Amino acid sequence: MKDTELPQDIKWFNAVVLMIMAWVTLVAIEPWTAWQMDPQSHGYGWNRFSYFTIQSNMIATATYVIAAVAILRKKQLGEWFRYLRAAAVLYMIVTGVVFAVLLRDTAVDTDPNHFNWSNFILHEFGPFFITVWWLLWPSKKPITAANSFYLLIFPLIWVIYTFVRAAITGWYPYPFLDPDVSGGIAGVSCYVLAITIFFLFLCQLLAWISCARENNNTLY
Repeated sequence: MKDTELPQDIKWFNAVVLMIMAWVTLVAIEPWTAWQMDPQSHGYGWNRFSYFTIQSNMIATATYVIAAVAILRKKQLGEWFRYLRAAAVLYMIVTGVVFAVLLRDTAVDTDPNHFNWSNFILHEFGPFFITVWWLLWPSKKPITAANSFYLLIFPLIWVIYTFVRAAITGWYPYPFLDPDVSGGIAGVSCYVLAITIFFLFLCQLLAWISCARENNNTLY
């Protein structure tokens, strides 16, 4: 990173907002309570950190903190950060859409008639916030359509990890990944294929938007 003059459209309060969002997201995740719950609950222990929702929100939290520190220090972030931020946007959007379409009235959202603050932050407000932030303060350089496929490496690793862990523990983070719930291997395959297609479409859309919005005067 190198020193640069802080652009006029990025004020210190932008960093404060990002830090507040990072704190709110971390409180919603409550990682410190993972081993304090009922061992039979879905979110106990390492199960908590095996949800794609939790991992995507942790990536988003790291992104907020890195950006906030760069703003406060008036430091230019390297090319790597625009890919990290785009990845966080991609994963959070998928998190929000999958929750809205597939996970309401499930173990993830056991009482949809009762407001759940953590669910709201992790599945709804979080995806909205990071998308708006990315659109209003886009990266200075675009993400190419070809390079946008790098954003899919983490979801692929997560899928492999999830099924390997499920084969050992019998626990699935989401009901649509459980063959006993989703109509066997064929049912699970259909869900995975549909979400994969959505990932592919979305990463190309993000690349297109980043090209259309490049050269904004930001630190990242």
